[in-house]
Amino acid sequence: SALMVAAEACPPDVVDRWAPGRVMINGYGPTETTVYATISAPLKEAGPAGPTVVPIGFPVPGAALFVLDRWLHPVPPGVVGELYVAGRGVGVGYVRRPGLTASRFVPCPFGAPGARMYRTGDLVSWGPDGQLRYAGRADEQVKIRGYRIELGEIQAALADLEGVQQAAVIAREDRPGDKRLVGYITGTADPVVVRTLLAERLPGYMVPAVLVQLDSLPLTVNGKLDKRALPAPDYSDSDGYNAPSNPVEEMLAAIYGQVLGLERVGVDDSFFDLGGDSLSAMRLINAINASLDADLAVSAIFDAPSVRQLAQRVGKTGGTEQVVPVEVLKEGSGVPLWCIHDGYGLSWSYRALGDYVDRPIIGVNQISRVGEAADSTIRSMAESYADRLQTLHGRGPYTLLGWSFGGIVAHALGVELQRRGCEVRRLVLVDAVLSTSKFRASVVRAIANNRNAIEGWVLDYLLQTNNIAVPLHWGPLTYRRAEELVRRQNASGFSLPPKALIEFMAQSVSTDQICLLKHVPEVFHGDVVAFSALRRVSHGNAGTRSRSGWSRFRSRVAIRSCLKSWGPYVDGDIEVTTVDCTHFQMFNAESLNEYGRHLSTSLDC
Repeated sequence: SALMVAAEACPPDVVDRWAPGRVMINGYGPTETTVYATISAPLKEAGPAGPTVVPIGFPVPGAALFVLDRWLHPVPPGVVGELYVAGRGVGVGYVRRPGLTASRFVPCPFGAPGARMYRTGDLVSWGPDGQLRYAGRADEQVKIRGYRIELGEIQAALADLEGVQQAAVIAREDRPGDKRLVGYITGTADPVVVRTLLAERLPGYMVPAVLVQLDSLPLTVNGKLDKRALPAPDYSDSDGYNAPSNPVEEMLAAIYGQVLGLERVGVDDSFFDLGGDSLSAMRLINAINASLDADLAVSAIFDAPSVRQLAQRVGKTGGTEQVVPVEVLKEGSGVPLWCIHDGYGLSWSYRALGDYVDRPIIGVNQISRVGEAADSTIRSMAESYADRLQTLHGRGPYTLLGWSFGGIVAHALGVELQRRGCEVRRLVLVDAVLSTSKFRASVVRAIANNRNAIEGWVLDYLLQTNNIAVPLHWGPLTYRRAEELVRRQNASGFSLPPKALIEFMAQSVSTDQICLLKHVPEVFHGDVVAFSALRRVSHGNAGTRSRSGWSRFRSRVAIRSCLKSWGPYVDGDIEVTTVDCTHFQMFNAESLNEYGRHLSTSLDC
């Protein structure tokens, strides 16, 4: 005999009960695709140690199935995406509902012209046997501490773990204003072990705060999960709690609890496991610095996320000019703007955006974290920086900005984050142009090992960005000559940084120029906002603002140059805005008055 099941997700225990002695097949298909779109291979009894997710199968004849990300790009096997169905069974649409029809029956980029596919709203992944596995609904999405989280993806990860028979994940708000993920599992697995294993597979913000073990999941009379009947977890469980042992740990634990809304924090609890994110990390570090007279950078919290680890950092940091891997340039709320260092290794110039950007601004500097190797390519920079960002902000959404060399790194970082399945909402390039000219290559190779020439570049950059002109007849710029120019022309209170910092910047220039010559860009999938400077850099003279006719001509040239440079490496729209300034003046007050508001608006789109 044969038995076919469909309509709802088939639990493994149903297979164990009904598969022996017959051919049992699992089917899947929305009404909009004419009943069945997939049929599984014959199911077999697996027992408690068997797979915890029953496959929904292969496409039926005449159907084409696509598992896609939010940009309609296919995802690799094992990665959860949304299922789209194309082929002969796809319906025409909904009667007298054109809006709904347009949103669910969409053009198929993988078929013939005019082909359509149905957006199911179901989350699935391709299994190792080539069959699809159902993970949940795409509309089962919640937002916690700024993160958009697909509950089905967490449930699928739980169900894949040994000893877990069934899994459910919901967002609970058992305390007002404190929304948390709570997981429920059945089977023989230890919840503590399960949570540890889950943390190795998912970002910290997707790991449930509590896992509750049940004999069975509550169901409604229709056989669906009864979410209202899921019990409230016991947040007071003391397993694994280690109390503070000294006054500094006690103070830090109290600040952790205040920022995260928790009554008690153990010294070995990770800030991110407790529900911390990039925004609360900023509040935490600010509170610690104010309460303990410390000088911690925000990067300290992802290098030392527990109270015990962070207590060892208090009082051991350097001055405020210390270069750290990641630092907060401006506090705020909303999706942070991540600003990637320029070719001199620093992100400090982006502080000037604070008057125009109403959101947190976080700088990424070119210095390795503890245990990180120095980067020798732009690709390796992007990978290192993606690790840093994901530690703080999980899968996003991300808004990236880079000026000059930083724009090229920001583009590569956006590609890397997308490769990891993260959402990159906006990429902003500030006077960043890819250059592969032979002349540039010869110049870079000639000076790459000339430390005096590079330090002259650094000093020239620092003076120009502070409106201090360098006379042409001076020749190579030295630290002593730069100090003399500062004394003569300085009207804004600028002072040269220590020579050690100049040397750090010079090393960054040397490294970055060589990295640029070796760089082979990949394609970023999304829209790009670009700002291009109109005026050439001029030593000894900042230049006058362009006449209107000349400015229009220069603007057209700059726009064409930007589109030609980035067009092959952007799968989306590129919006170019020109700014009447030099490359080094992009962040002075006059230039920001010209484009700052437009930048702010473009980030909110």
